[in-house]
Amino acid sequence: VLIMEDFVKIFKSSKGDAYNITLSEDYSVLSSQIKEALGDIRIVGIELRRLAGRHATGQEVLVAFEETIADFFFQNENVIICYYCDFINPIPHTKKNKMPSQEYRSRLFDLMFQRYAKQHRIHDVRLSVVEITGINETYYFHVIYREAHSMLAAMIGSDLKEGFSK
Repeated sequence: VLIMEDFVKIFKSSKGDAYNITLSEDYSVLSSQIKEALGDIRIVGIELRRLAGRHATGQEVLVAFEETIADFFFQNENVIICYYCDFINPIPHTKKNKMPSQEYRSRLFDLMFQRYAKQHRIHDVRLSVVEITGINETYYFHVIYREAHSMLAAMIGSDLKEGFSK
């Protein structure tokens, strides 16, 4: 089995902040049964990192992230994308925003997906959010898949819940 080469892109905002997005093959959180069931479908993880700056992440960068992920997804017919919402890097809280960083990222990612799909009239791609209640926090995984892969996406969601509940 050939391992897919990582896709890496760096963005700079107009305020000088720098971000890195990496899309890479990632099966680390899945059981061997799911890995076997996938066949030629590859699981691709998204890693987003701020490289420099401390400004709020603006619309221009979020749109660049959306377009990068969508372009990658549509150029690779045999991928399912899994995004784990990070809780290590805090999000500055405002008076309105008191939610945990994972939940904030989950809601933002969901809204970005819905907006992009609506703007580009995409009807055969889905996003499912897998929420896993942990001891001290809730974990959020997002699974982006084509309707043709809905059975595999459901299996991945169940596998993530089972694996993280241990």
